[in-house]
Amino acid sequence: MTQLDGAAVPGPAAPAGPPPAQPPAPPAQPPAQPPVGSPEYAAYAPTATGFPTQAPPPPGAAPVGPYDPVPGAYGAPDSGQAYNAGGYNYQQQPGYSYPVAPVAPVAPKQRNPVLLWGGIIGGVLAISIVIALVVLLKDPKHDTDPTPGPVAGGDTGGTGDGGTGPTPLPKGGTFNVAWSAPKPAGADGSPQMLGIWGTDKLAVRVDSSGIKAYTLADGKEVWTIPVPSGSKEVCTASYGANSKGVAAVSFNTGDSDCSTVGAVDLAQGKLLWSVKVSADRMSSPTLSVTDNVVAVGGNAVGALNIANGQPAWQYQPRDKDCVLRGKAAGAQIAVSDRCYGNSGPKSQLVIVNAETGKPASTPVTLTGNIEQVDSVVQDKPLVLLMSSGPQGDYILPFDKDNKPGNQMSVKEPGSDSLRLSGQDEAVTHNVVSGTTLYVQVSGSKAGINAYDLTTGKRLWSANSGSTSNDMRLVAGTDKDGKVRAIVDQGYNKPARLVTLSPTDGSMTDLGTMTMPSSMNIGSSSNEYMISEDGAAIYAFRRLSSSDGPLTKWKK
Repeated sequence: MTQLDGAAVPGPAAPAGPPPAQPPAPPAQPPAQPPVGSPEYAAYAPTATGFPTQAPPPPGAAPVGPYDPVPGAYGAPDSGQAYNAGGYNYQQQPGYSYPVAPVAPVAPKQRNPVLLWGGIIGGVLAISIVIALVVLLKDPKHDTDPTPGPVAGGDTGGTGDGGTGPTPLPKGGTFNVAWSAPKPAGADGSPQMLGIWGTDKLAVRVDSSGIKAYTLADGKEVWTIPVPSGSKEVCTASYGANSKGVAAVSFNTGDSDCSTVGAVDLAQGKLLWSVKVSADRMSSPTLSVTDNVVAVGGNAVGALNIANGQPAWQYQPRDKDCVLRGKAAGAQIAVSDRCYGNSGPKSQLVIVNAETGKPASTPVTLTGNIEQVDSVVQDKPLVLLMSSGPQGDYILPFDKDNKPGNQMSVKEPGSDSLRLSGQDEAVTHNVVSGTTLYVQVSGSKAGINAYDLTTGKRLWSANSGSTSNDMRLVAGTDKDGKVRAIVDQGYNKPARLVTLSPTDGSMTDLGTMTMPSSMNIGSSSNEYMISEDGAAIYAFRRLSSSDGPLTKWKK
């Protein structure tokens, strides 16, 4: 195997200290790990360095900022999402003024973050990602969203901006708990969920302690991939899997260096290969998969052949004194830079084709002092969260030809800044459908706001009608492009699953959910997915040691 720059591949890396305690053995044992030094060990030990170290800025360059390399560090920091504090955070969106704009045409189902089933994954990530949750769960990024369940006729509830709350709705049926996967034995430190993948038979949960697959039929664990020897934990996970059921993760090999990337075969429950992609430290690389490559975005940008981890291409900065920041976006990578040379603009943004490494857009000049791409809200059509622009953080939507649209501030007059979640986060707090952005908001009244991406104006707000009740946005959309939400109705009462009208946010009831006494709908606690036929709901716990990692409801 060769490195991305063509150099010879070094031998397998030795484990950095004693390996961490392994998680308890699951019902089905993972493939046995071969001894160090054997040919098969390459599937676990990093096997090559893909992206060469970037040169630090010259002496006397501009002051160090969040976008710049830190003196004495391994390279430019690849910081976490500005709006993701606390882990897989939530995808939230920008704010705009209230005037109601014409309702955008309903687009095909869309997906949301990390791996949504059926509805979730629908349309949004049409790019190759996925096999994921076919009937029950489909990859949020690329599959078509699931067909929604029966909708209660006639009445709707809910409120537009300034309303008083939902009114009683006809029952759409009851979702009872079908099963709940058991809490992991001796779960220590509440491993935080990093991603969710799926197939037509499995739901796969990725957290810092490893990767576990559960059957959709009964929730039993069928395979586990622990953190490999030489690594301390899983760092990040790709948003979904590709059409061949292959996904990607990165591993921390020590000192928060997560530059080792691996490919995972969901059908076999096997780590296919792992490779160190950069000599510079990457603290939180973003990953996406196509049928041909694993795209890597961070302070180094490039792609690996999905079959064997060999370098496919490496992004070359436009100047030797440039610092990169890349964010994987499905079949593309959004790359912003900050350059210290004298030629061209100091900073710019370009969209790169993940399979070829060639530019897929005209560069956009960035004028803020440390302006840069922060996260990918959606990959198709592309919607980015940009940070530190001249007027602050903003949302930047693109059309199908990657031409940028109007910038939309995340700060709405009279309101707190909206918090957005990116595709690389495990819990969804925003969904895009057509030209409308739906954002989960908190505050005196938890609810969901809708914004027109073409004008940046707020279309409407919907809430549960109570300051004490929560309202949780469900990732993805139904087959008609409508977003769904779970509405808390109070302590020890069943929650409601509803769709929200794209016109005014009014609610149509899809059914009630019997909530276990120890569980609430928790905006930051669970990621909800809906099966393609609308008859099943899945909740992935953000922390697996709380009530168990996964629960299924069925009508």
